[in-house]
Amino acid sequence: MIVVKEKGVTSMPANKRDKASDVFNSTDYAFCSKVSFSEAFPQIKNIRVEVEEDGEGVYELSKKQVYSKENMGEFINCSNSRCYNGGFNIGSIIRNMVESKRTEFETDRRCQGYEGSPKGKKRYGPCFNSFHIKVQITYNE
Repeated sequence: MIVVKEKGVTSMPANKRDKASDVFNSTDYAFCSKVSFSEAFPQIKNIRVEVEEDGEGVYELSKKQVYSKENMGEFINCSNSRCYNGGFNIGSIIRNMVESKRTEFETDRRCQGYEGSPKGKKRYGPCFNSFHIKVQITYNE
């Protein structure tokens, strides 16, 4: 299996909770390689992913995000500042679309993360943020 390498990872403050892409980047996988989006999906000419997030930590300016080949990673992160491992796996959605040659897809996902204490010692429960996702793919000839 090939997974998409995350872009723009920088060091984070001590009190920041790791999001889905942070956990992904710090994990080594035995049976797959992390590569760029173009290497993972050479058959995709263009892609547009619109993600509208609702819930804790979402502000009007950040409510709707648009992603393309240039800024796409394996995961889209959650905005909830109390959430650990938050977000959802956009890579699996894209792989399923490519496998079935779909050009459009729309779905809703819940955050995969959980809310916890600042040092991560206590879990308070699941994160209730949600995402509405629209994907449009144009394939190479």
